[in-house]
Amino acid sequence: MNYFIFFIPILNAILGWLIFDTLLLFVFHPKKPVFFLGKKIEGLLPSMQDEVAFIAGEWSQQILSIEKIEEFLLSNESKIEIHSYLEKKADDFIRYKLTERISLLKMFITEGIIVQAKDVLVEELDKMIPELMKAFAPKVSEKINIKEAIEFKIKNYPLQNLEKQIYKIAYKKILAIKIFIASIGFLVGFLEISFFIIS
Repeated sequence: MNYFIFFIPILNAILGWLIFDTLLLFVFHPKKPVFFLGKKIEGLLPSMQDEVAFIAGEWSQQILSIEKIEEFLLSNESKIEIHSYLEKKADDFIRYKLTERISLLKMFITEGIIVQAKDVLVEELDKMIPELMKAFAPKVSEKINIKEAIEFKIKNYPLQNLEKQIYKIAYKKILAIKIFIASIGFLVGFLEISFFIIS
């Protein structure tokens, strides 16, 4: 009997481990196109970086468009939150900051005047905010192109950083997959030996 066959499970396990390592390597490498026998070879992520950047840009434009942001800020929930925030700020402004600047007011200002002044101020601000949003939204949209900004960031993001982060975050999962593949290789090798011995 050729005792070399008993090494088959170990060799299968090592081969499975190495194949997975090689496939994982080709996800990130080569980062720049390499020509081999007239064929362009490039890592999976490097070859898709521009495409991913474009898709992410399109997606971000749909999700984070100026219109969507404006719609959110002008929703009833946002208006209630903004109103509550303005009330606190107006109260603080009239009670403390205004009287600090104009000390003479301390002699005349009463709780009733504070409440009335706050109500008037908040009411006017409530009216102004939607108008400001609608007036400035187009200008903000011109200045900030979300699609282009996201696309540029992803296109120019260093893939070596992404590779390090993925290996750091997913190290245990990658190791578990390697062990699983090696175990399958070992089991297949063991079955091969069994069939060989039986036959």
